Amino acid sequence: MATSVPSPIRNTKGEPPGREETRGNIQKPELGSMAALNFRVSAEFKKDFKIAAATFGLKQSELLRQAFELWSQRHGLGAS
Repeated sequence: MATSVPSPIRNTKGEPPGREETRGNIQKPELGSMAALNFRVSAEFKKDFKIAAATFGLKQSELLRQAFELWSQRHGLGAS
């Protein structure tokens, strides 16, 4: 039983960037800046959440922040 040597893998993406090209390419958001948070929920939950926010005159993001803050306090995490 003969074993064949696998052929070398060709690099089709080109050479990676040099060290100088990648220095400083990671940008961190400023503290307090806004960022998107995307996830799926049931249609019923979405409707109830929107109604709850509107009922109390809150933006949905503010309702989520307040809910997370209370949850964090309950679980001893301390909201950031």
